[in-house]
Amino acid sequence: MGADESREQVERRQLIVDVTLELGELQAATDAVDEAVAERLGINPTDLQCLNLIHRRGGMTAGQLADESGLSPGAITTALDRLERAGYARRTRDEVDRRRVLVELTPSARQTAADLYAPVIEAGRTECGRYPLEHLRLLRDFLRRARQMQAEHVAHLRTSAPGVGADAGGDGGGAPAGVKAGRLEFRRGAAKVTLSADPAMRELYRAEFDGAPPDITVEGGTVSVQYQRRFRAFDWRRAAVYLTLNGSISWAVEVRGGLAQMNADLSRLTLTSFDMTGGAAGIDVTLPQPKGTVPVRLSGGAANIAFHRPAGVPAGARLTGGAAKLQFDRQQLGAFGGLTRLETPGFETAVDRYDIRITGGASSVTIDTV
Repeated sequence: MGADESREQVERRQLIVDVTLELGELQAATDAVDEAVAERLGINPTDLQCLNLIHRRGGMTAGQLADESGLSPGAITTALDRLERAGYARRTRDEVDRRRVLVELTPSARQTAADLYAPVIEAGRTECGRYPLEHLRLLRDFLRRARQMQAEHVAHLRTSAPGVGADAGGDGGGAPAGVKAGRLEFRRGAAKVTLSADPAMRELYRAEFDGAPPDITVEGGTVSVQYQRRFRAFDWRRAAVYLTLNGSISWAVEVRGGLAQMNADLSRLTLTSFDMTGGAAGIDVTLPQPKGTVPVRLSGGAANIAFHRPAGVPAGARLTGGAAKLQFDRQQLGAFGGLTRLETPGFETAVDRYDIRITGGASSVTIDTV
């Protein structure tokens, strides 16, 4: 103990070390349980990882599953084929967007998994029952913040930009002659994204960058943005992309691999879908007037999520994974877990509406009107 250190400071430092070590041991013990469950199910640990993701998030596309598991699209396809043959998973059409194929657990898989995990879940509940309310609140808040820190670190690792380079800028690849619809894809995530639209511009898109620029390719109406993954400490903080889309055509936006921060004002374009997988630190999106049912999907967790839609536009929200704070229009909800469904009046019968689904948990979720 140093001359200027109190016994309390020494104990605090040691307790922090002990808690960190115990978290690592808990993870190892959890992995051991998963391995034993995989053996009982007759599948490998990778297939069980996919089953657990689908169980926690609900129906997922193969692409979303690949992003969250870290597996390649080919490996995911092989794993899903095995799970389908074993009777544990099935592919179905999204009820809202019939173009999307979702992977779901079969009823028998849900029951079997519930039976295998039930003893440890029940033991955990019994153990928690020994603690007073204030201790349970502390545990809940610690675990929630720890999970959010992990999600933010995943976003950091997946979106680390290449080494620092000179500021760069660029214009889109020519006028969108004959292009009726656009698609913006971030194939490996991004650090910081600012997105807007201009109905009067002639190019398909315009782009400016801070830090080393990503590779941008255009094929038809599809604009693909891809950062090369060369991880250098702190470079990701300097990397930013500012994109302006041609607002005279409709757009689908897809982000794979997560990002650190997105601020998007899409109020001046027609949005056909918004799909983000892989997690994020913060997302703030202003949505346009919808045409038909517009699916908005976010999976992988985020610290802060905000979707703002035009006044009077119906919206439905399905949230899986919990949040510390939720605002849905004028409704204010505190911390919640599991599955939560919310709808504005008239959502079920509305022709033009937003169907919002958020999986993976968040610190704060706001869905409101502007």
